[in-house]
Amino acid sequence: MLRNFTKHLLLCLLIVSVTATAWAQTSEITGIVKDETGAPLIGASIVLLNTKTNEKKGIMVNPDGKFQITGLSAGVPYNISASFIGYTTKTIENYLLKAGEQATLLIQLNPAASSLTDVVVVGYGSQKKKDVTTAIASIKASDLENQPINNAAEAMVGKMAGVQVSQGSGTPGGALSIKVRGVGTITAGSNPLYVIDGVPISNDNINTINTNDIASIEVLKDASSAAIYGSRGSNGVVLITTKQGKTGVAAISVNSYTGWQSLAHKIDMMDAYQYAQMTLESRNNTYADAMDAINRRNAATGLPRINYNINDSNAQRLVNSGNNTSAVIPTEILPYLNGQQGLTNTDWQDEIFRTAKIQNHSISAAGGSETMKYYASLEYFDQDGIILNSGFKRYSGRLNLDGKKGIFRYGVNITPSLIKEKRLNANGAYNAGNANGLNTGGIVASALHYSPLWPVYNADGSYSFAQNSWSPGQVTTLPNGSTITGNGETQAWNPVALAMLQKDDVGSNRLTGSTFVEAEIIKDLKYKIQLGVDIFSSAEDTFRPSIIPLSNTAGNPLSDAQASSRTIRETNWLLEHTLNYTKTFGDHNLSALLGWSNQKDDLSGNYAVATRGFISDQIEYLSAGLVTNGTSTRQQWSLASGIARVQYSYKSKYLFTGSVRADGSSRFGSNNKWGYFPSASVGWRLSEEEFLKDAKAISDLKIRASLGQTGNFNIPNYLAQGAMTNYGYIFGGGTPGVVNGAAPFAQPNDDLSWEKTTQLNVGFDAAFFNNKLTLSVDAYNSNTTDLLLNVPVPLTTGFSTELKNIGKVNNRGIDINLGTQQQFGAVKWTASANFSKNKNKVVELGPGNADIISTGSVANAYFLTRVGEPIGSYYLPVVLGVFANQAEVNAYPHYLDTQGNYDLNTSKPGDFKFKDVDGDGVIDLTKDREIVGNYLPKFTYGFATSAEYKGIDLNVSMQGVYGNKILNLSRRYFANKEGNMNNMISSLDRWVSESNPGSGQDVRANRVAKGSNGTTSTWHVEDGSYLRIRNIALGYTFPTDLIKKLSLSKVRLYVSMQNPFTFTKYTGYNPEVTNRSAATTNGEDYGVYPTAKTTSIGLNITL
Repeated sequence: MLRNFTKHLLLCLLIVSVTATAWAQTSEITGIVKDETGAPLIGASIVLLNTKTNEKKGIMVNPDGKFQITGLSAGVPYNISASFIGYTTKTIENYLLKAGEQATLLIQLNPAASSLTDVVVVGYGSQKKKDVTTAIASIKASDLENQPINNAAEAMVGKMAGVQVSQGSGTPGGALSIKVRGVGTITAGSNPLYVIDGVPISNDNINTINTNDIASIEVLKDASSAAIYGSRGSNGVVLITTKQGKTGVAAISVNSYTGWQSLAHKIDMMDAYQYAQMTLESRNNTYADAMDAINRRNAATGLPRINYNINDSNAQRLVNSGNNTSAVIPTEILPYLNGQQGLTNTDWQDEIFRTAKIQNHSISAAGGSETMKYYASLEYFDQDGIILNSGFKRYSGRLNLDGKKGIFRYGVNITPSLIKEKRLNANGAYNAGNANGLNTGGIVASALHYSPLWPVYNADGSYSFAQNSWSPGQVTTLPNGSTITGNGETQAWNPVALAMLQKDDVGSNRLTGSTFVEAEIIKDLKYKIQLGVDIFSSAEDTFRPSIIPLSNTAGNPLSDAQASSRTIRETNWLLEHTLNYTKTFGDHNLSALLGWSNQKDDLSGNYAVATRGFISDQIEYLSAGLVTNGTSTRQQWSLASGIARVQYSYKSKYLFTGSVRADGSSRFGSNNKWGYFPSASVGWRLSEEEFLKDAKAISDLKIRASLGQTGNFNIPNYLAQGAMTNYGYIFGGGTPGVVNGAAPFAQPNDDLSWEKTTQLNVGFDAAFFNNKLTLSVDAYNSNTTDLLLNVPVPLTTGFSTELKNIGKVNNRGIDINLGTQQQFGAVKWTASANFSKNKNKVVELGPGNADIISTGSVANAYFLTRVGEPIGSYYLPVVLGVFANQAEVNAYPHYLDTQGNYDLNTSKPGDFKFKDVDGDGVIDLTKDREIVGNYLPKFTYGFATSAEYKGIDLNVSMQGVYGNKILNLSRRYFANKEGNMNNMISSLDRWVSESNPGSGQDVRANRVAKGSNGTTSTWHVEDGSYLRIRNIALGYTFPTDLIKKLSLSKVRLYVSMQNPFTFTKYTGYNPEVTNRSAATTNGEDYGVYPTAKTTSIGLNITL
């Protein structure tokens, strides 16, 4: 018995001993977090990082500000971080716990200088935000993390005051438009300069960048900040900085999302039965108008009146009207007019648009030691277009290295990318080819145009081309021997066939990289040499089968197949030397920069097209046909620059920055090879003054002012030199022919120089209530002088115009940014808003300040650039309404006939009533025009908010513009009531009769658009204001305790919607639309690839 008792006692002691030993292997930490007054900081976060395993533990403090974390490994160093919104994060590094220790910590957090301590990238360096004296907008990687973003420009939408980012087209992988503080040029390029990791790039499409690699994006908005880039800074500068390595164990991140895209907004079009009724009305009105005109002529010449009836047969109509085919009623509409059911009723938008997949998968690793840090990533992005047979794929990688050895620091940044695109010609008119010979331009316009009476496919499965002929009865023979008989509708092409049968494949490669070595020559003085390169190459192959013609001549076979091949290669080199001196003398801080830069760009390209000789549509290569045309090009430009900058501060209270850049460019005349671009800015941090020390509500307050000058060298090469180009000369004689020759393509101008922008900026930055509320305001006045304009020259020079520096444009406005960050217990909430107002005005133009009139994509669509007005205003006839009856027609001024007499029969009830602008009693639409709007908005705005609660996060962002107008040229065709193509559903509100006037604002149906109803006018101008919800993302971050067993430090799952809602009065697909990029003809909608709305599910994993 004693033996058994002893055995059990020893067993119990052993168990106790083992338990005690196991307990002794772990430790715990308790503590309290307080603010600067000693009050507990409720909701503060505590994160412990095991520096050996990289395992993290996190916890919120309780309502007393206390926390307790148990189960910690003994003998292991921990990094302990405490954070709270509006306070500086405090980190205790390498805290070593003893076995069984119960450590107690008292952590005090002080109010943060908030974003004022953030580092902002500026040209050729960086500054603390509190020391910045210029206007710079910035977003960080943390602003991009919680939502799927396809490209760098998209990350900027609605986030920065004074920076308008527009998605004018939904083309997969398409570039977005970026405008910084309005438009300051008329003929030169208006895109900003892009600088990636210190290397200015010449190809401004930044869609090759993996957004997960971006550490920050800064936009230099005012001339003082951009002057360091001299002749390229007038349109603003976008600095993109990529992520670098970090000391410690490699942090591996995986980011992946998959989504589904669909058409964001569908345009309501007529169905087949509504279309048939409108077509009947249009032909009847055309017949009646034609017969009235014939009978008026007969009465004037003594011929007998021709009696007609609106119910006349087609044969009788042709006889009576003198073979006017526009008066013929297409026989195919008759079953629809009779209400027969089960007939073809094709919705062509449903046929060309689809639900399309989008996906992005990337992996990155960051780590290193004190002597070498690295960041590496790989990415695959795949976006199918919402239009059939279109898409975009991107493969990219990155390697960033940063090392130290002795007095040297060195680094390499290299980014290869491969892009594959399936393009199609979505934009433009329904009947216009493109530069590659592909058919009829706009697939989108064709879908809106094409009659709903026709099917996509014939009974045998081939594509239907029922609308490929114009005149009724016209017979056209196809290459396969079959024929098409004309139906009287406007010639158009099956949009599904256009999308599926034509090929436009593009492959492009890009290598962007830089390497540098920096040495500390003596204390505080560093020399740096940097070599950068941007190599881009592209190959495009197109094919159009013979079944889809470029043009159609009555009775002739359709055109042969066509193939083309285009290659482009561009190499841009940069070599820079800089000396940087930084010194602190007591309360004085001084930084000085001297540098020299050389940059050279070399562009070459080849193009060849084969238009005859193809034996089969199945062989899609250039070599399968006869090459009938070919061109090649080679262009170079170079830039040599000197750079100097001084930054000074006294007690971090009084701030000054001054810089100058001298640029010598190959693009400009021999008398103006060099330009000089100075700037100066000052700042005063009032919050550091004694008289504001006791203002508890004010955390920081700084006022600043800047003045600087920048240039714009975005013009074609060789204009100043009058370089030669090839021309064909026709010689007569016995065997006339075209002989190749050469001639100057422009009048030489040795005085040609940069456009120059001088900008004054004043503003302030403020933070309140322990930096929980921030406010930044800037006001600016910008004058661009020496505008590059074509002015007339004597024809004896051999030219009609010459490019000269003449003219002036003014932009003035205000930018406001407001932000807040709050914490309510376990809820963290942030919000930011921005507002920008810009007013653009032309101050001076060419000789005599003559107006510049530019033509849009449709006849009579004019844009006017006039002194005192914004650039590129719409200059159109003004529609006052619709004539309700004949009495109104008779009482109003009319057009003149060919003899200069009133033609009282030009207009009829149901036609547009145009304003007699010049008041001469005559309607002359070449003169009766006025400025009726502009594409530039009165103001833009953006808003973003996020909330976090116990692992759940919600992020919402929105953006909008107000006061801009859109010239909706699509309405010229798809709301014209001509009965030769489908129309928008709004055409149901048309004028039908005096007793049925419809809305009173829309004209009658008429095949030949009487009364100038088809003239581009104010009826085609719409309000382009909108508010778009850009992103809604809901995510959940799994608790650390749950995922640590998988050796993961963070797992976040989210769902996201992009562009889910748009609030606008605009009737087109997209209120951000524009078919043109030129400053003088912007704001058109003439059929553009629509934007998509996207629903995605994503996963972020950190190891």
